[in-house]
Amino acid sequence: MISLALGVLGGARADEENKKTIVSFNHRFEIPGGQVLPAGKYVFKVLDPSANPNIIQILSEDEKHLYGTIMAIPTYRLRQTEKTVMTFSTKAAGAPAALRTWFYPGSTRGVEFVYPKMQPRAVDLAKLAPKPAPPKAKPVPKKPPRVASKKHKRAKPVQPPAVATQPAPATVAALPGIQPTKEKFGVNVDVLNRVPVEFPEASREPKKPQEVPQKRNIVPDLLVLGLIVGALVVLLMSMRRVGGVVARKSAARERVKKEGRKAA
Repeated sequence: MISLALGVLGGARADEENKKTIVSFNHRFEIPGGQVLPAGKYVFKVLDPSANPNIIQILSEDEKHLYGTIMAIPTYRLRQTEKTVMTFSTKAAGAPAALRTWFYPGSTRGVEFVYPKMQPRAVDLAKLAPKPAPPKAKPVPKKPPRVASKKHKRAKPVQPPAVATQPAPATVAALPGIQPTKEKFGVNVDVLNRVPVEFPEASREPKKPQEVPQKRNIVPDLLVLGLIVGALVVLLMSMRRVGGVVARKSAARERVKKEGRKAA
């Protein structure tokens, strides 16, 4: 940041109501909006102090030409000065200094000028720059035309000729001591008839049918159990009665003894 006391350079005159100040610049400077003003005298003042003290107007010295109406933001400083103070910031070598803040004489409150990240001049240069050509679309390969396939007649399956096969002759192992004779089917029928055949299942004795166990009738048992329980109940009741009679007799005897003692 470059801070310049412009009152020393050109002698700034101020108005208390709208803070009108005539400032003399000995170099060109930039204001918000991308506008660069040459060196000279300019008038800075608040448009409407009662409504919004942050709207600043920049005019020519005779106030016939308006260079810009800028919406600033409030800023503050620690110590006040008796002269107008403006600060600048340089962006690049050889570029004009940009006006950053403006402090009125005898006040710690000032205004700060805000600059957007992209200036309109940069936008214009971007418009003039040639636009890149769009990428070419890849050609889509064409599908080969469909060829109508000829319908082939289905040939009937040919069955293979039947071949007559003769079954293999059955053979029977020779029994010990007997040689089988060669017959038509290779089986000695006489030998098979002479060999005794046992059927073990037929020689066994017939099994006796299994006896189904009969269910036991528990009614007699229940009757016997009921009689036993009844006898026990009667016995208990009779024992209670006998005990009660004995207790009464002993109580009567005790009373008689007590009365005899009192009489004596």
